[in-house]
Amino acid sequence: MVQLAERVQESEEPAVAPLESVAPPEVGPSWWWVFFVGLTLLALVLRLYDLGARAMHHDESLHALYSWSLYVGRGYVHDPMMHGPGLFEGTALMYFLFGDSEVTARLIMALMGTGIVVLPYFLRHELGRFGAVAAAAFLALEPSFVYFSRFARHDAMVVFEAMLLVVGMFGWFRTRNSAYFYTAVVGLALLFSTKEDSFIYGFIFATFLVGATIVDRRRGSGRLLEGLAEIGIRRWMVAAAIFFGISAVLYTSFFTNLEGLCTAIWSPPVGSCTGKQGALQYWLSQQGVARGSQPWFYYFLLIPLYEILPLTLALVSPFIARRPRSLIFWFSAWWAITAIVIYTWAGEKMPWLVVHPVLPLILLASLSVDRIAGWLRLPWGLTARQWSVAGLSLLGGAAVIALAGLGGLPTDALESQTNTLRRIALVVVVVGIAAGTARAGWPLGRTRVLGALGVAGLVVLLLYTVRAGWQVNYKNGDTPVETLVYVQSSPDVPYVLSELDRLGNQLGMHKDLPILLDGGYTDTVAGQSVDHEAISWPFEWYLRDFKAKQYYSRNFPSDFSTNKYAAVLVMGPSLDPVRDDLGGYTGNKLKLNWWYPEDYKQLTWSTLFDGLLDPGVRTKLWKYIVYRDLVNPPLGAREFYFYVRNDLVGTQAGSAPSAASPSAPRSAPQTETVAVRNVTAFGRPNGIAALRDPKSFALAPDGRIFVVDGANANVTVFTRDGSVERSWGRAGTGDGEFTEPWGIALGPDGSIYVADTWNHRVQKFDSQGRFVTKWGNFGDAQGQIKNLPGSFFGPRDLVFNQQGELLVTDTGNKRIQAFDQDGHFLRAYGGEGRAVGQLREPTGIAVDSGGRIYVADTWNQRIQVFSAQFDPIAQYPVPQWTSQSALHKPYLAVSPSGDIYATIPERGTLLHVHDGAVTTLTLQGAPPLGLPLGIKVNLDGNLLVSDAQGASVLRYELPSPDLPSEQPE
Repeated sequence: MVQLAERVQESEEPAVAPLESVAPPEVGPSWWWVFFVGLTLLALVLRLYDLGARAMHHDESLHALYSWSLYVGRGYVHDPMMHGPGLFEGTALMYFLFGDSEVTARLIMALMGTGIVVLPYFLRHELGRFGAVAAAAFLALEPSFVYFSRFARHDAMVVFEAMLLVVGMFGWFRTRNSAYFYTAVVGLALLFSTKEDSFIYGFIFATFLVGATIVDRRRGSGRLLEGLAEIGIRRWMVAAAIFFGISAVLYTSFFTNLEGLCTAIWSPPVGSCTGKQGALQYWLSQQGVARGSQPWFYYFLLIPLYEILPLTLALVSPFIARRPRSLIFWFSAWWAITAIVIYTWAGEKMPWLVVHPVLPLILLASLSVDRIAGWLRLPWGLTARQWSVAGLSLLGGAAVIALAGLGGLPTDALESQTNTLRRIALVVVVVGIAAGTARAGWPLGRTRVLGALGVAGLVVLLLYTVRAGWQVNYKNGDTPVETLVYVQSSPDVPYVLSELDRLGNQLGMHKDLPILLDGGYTDTVAGQSVDHEAISWPFEWYLRDFKAKQYYSRNFPSDFSTNKYAAVLVMGPSLDPVRDDLGGYTGNKLKLNWWYPEDYKQLTWSTLFDGLLDPGVRTKLWKYIVYRDLVNPPLGAREFYFYVRNDLVGTQAGSAPSAASPSAPRSAPQTETVAVRNVTAFGRPNGIAALRDPKSFALAPDGRIFVVDGANANVTVFTRDGSVERSWGRAGTGDGEFTEPWGIALGPDGSIYVADTWNHRVQKFDSQGRFVTKWGNFGDAQGQIKNLPGSFFGPRDLVFNQQGELLVTDTGNKRIQAFDQDGHFLRAYGGEGRAVGQLREPTGIAVDSGGRIYVADTWNQRIQVFSAQFDPIAQYPVPQWTSQSALHKPYLAVSPSGDIYATIPERGTLLHVHDGAVTTLTLQGAPPLGLPLGIKVNLDGNLLVSDAQGASVLRYELPSPDLPSEQPE
């Protein structure tokens, strides 16, 4: 099993065998250290860039606050629930050096995540020179390693310490140098003092050494046993002193808490240790809790999604690694297999644990890279003919994907002919590329052709890895469309802190601002105990310097008065007991934390195969893998209310700057409260749910409501009294089928037009819902209005102007496209940019009675107003449109007087613009909105809003009816 190589000669490249009694000659040129320095600097930049921007996760806030308590002199007592003391003492050191902040709370992880990139340099004898550089590159760039090196949890420290142990262990067996042995001991001590994963690592490493020693001895070598024997009593004694010294210092917090020794492993029932739980005791008892409730295949989902490159190279390592029978190979293979088995078997499965089985996969992948690099020919790696094969294979793969993406055959004759021609053309292209590849590869032989194809595949995986890393770390870091992002605090949390800072400064009270916070309570319902969560975390961290904060339980304190507290924070489910006491406050509903919709938990072998055979499911899966568009939105969330005393609400209203001044300052919208006389909900006639995910809707002159449902992939028509008249559509790509439709409009003749968003088209139906025609296909116009006319990235909303032309917001292409009523392209407006008239993520669109056009320019955080000829007239700032998530797509409605209504989806609120003043609209007496999207004003002057989270369309009867401008649609 274990090949024990003899000492290599000076003239030979060192064997990857770790049992030589002296160090082998230097591997590679002396300047190879430059690669490691460069990769280390790159890793540092990736980990430090924008480090404090993401809201602090619940666990991060715990770790940050308890570290802060140690930093300010309140001490630290080891609690197994929060793992070992290493993180807290390391973070306190960062606070001491650089002050306390979100950045310094994560800084020790960023430094450890950078330090691990250096360590493969010391394994270049085992991994080979190319393999060592590859390992450093993987550790610097892999998405999960970057993410959790920017996250205030222990795992970045653990993998660094584990690698330190590996470096010391292999360094000792290779050189018998005591420094390596003591390095391993330090790594083990730090590992033990950081997190209970140390017991898993200890088991894996110890069982391998025992097994390898037995095999080695049976093969007659005994070199491993020799290496262990040469350690000697003296070194073992020094090692024990180092291990127990480091552990004792850290667990007792530098001897200020001697009882920390009781909780290190297993608490003996003697003396002051009685009644305590050791770390191993506690976490063994927690296995039955199974935090996260993840399925057994959880890591088999995460690893391919984020770590496909090292996974692929690790899987082929037994076949291509330079020395597949060397000790480092068997060690890494044993480590990878046992880690995956143990973490899969364990009750608690969390995304941050994925780095532990991935680490040995990286070592195996590095062995593969070392072998591949040895095959490549300098200076270009492959021959010109091999590069031709690689390039042609990439083109062929792209053509096959395009062919598969055409979906089912349409029934419309013209479209059918067009699609048929496309298919024929793509088939010809694929056949031609295949023939060209075969011709180019024929003289090379099978081995070189496979090598070229392998390089092409690795290029694709590398590009995917870079994209996945950018998305999870810098684009979606606090938006849980990523499965790696788990119950993440929303951006609303730091927003609240900034508002409290503003209030404190406004009142001259600064950090003495009085704040009342929901402390949670336990209720009994039908004999069952129901816990109402407190709002404590992560606010305990964010409000650590606010000295006048106070918690309440269920009801406000007896001495409560409006003048006493500047702000109140209440969890959503706990609002009812205190609602009547908040008359003097203005509130907004915000998100405390949110999470990925874990629909994969219902996955079975049957649903997996059925889904892969379904073109619609394949399309959704592809869009998630590449774009992170959710397969089954919306995101789950815990919500809270942020109330501010009425006299402290921002006094500057939003204004409508002229078209010549697009950069007018944005002030925080003040709140306008309107008493609702009555609320009617459409969506559950006779108690039966008719809607799942209503995106938007259109109003007919007779009062009927036409609703597009993204999850149901259909159109549902409600009568004026709320009953369902009819519905049509299903998921798919055929005529009358939809893939997450978002918009709907009624034509002058009663025809129905639907923005079939992720089929990248508009469909037209007659007034009875019968299919008439469709137009559009996928096209990325790169933000240019003249590119790909008539193609869509994602049509979102549509409306008719006074000339009877259909205006469609082409969201991803940053433009508005105009069509006639039969789908013939007329012109386009907008184009990507921040200047007046340019757009970034246009979503909702409306037309008023004067023909003016209103566009929700979401990512520019403004509403733009245009003339009927699309000349800019005005713009209104909407600073609350901060989110760039897949669910935050606001819509608009306009009244004849020029009042504008807009949704703020992820804040569950509405916006009202009246005479240039921008206000947040609070509907008093109405239930809170979950995810408001579509919005209209009907013939009676009532406001209608579609709530995707509440699965209904709500009609609000307002005290002062405002006749609509959009009549009829």
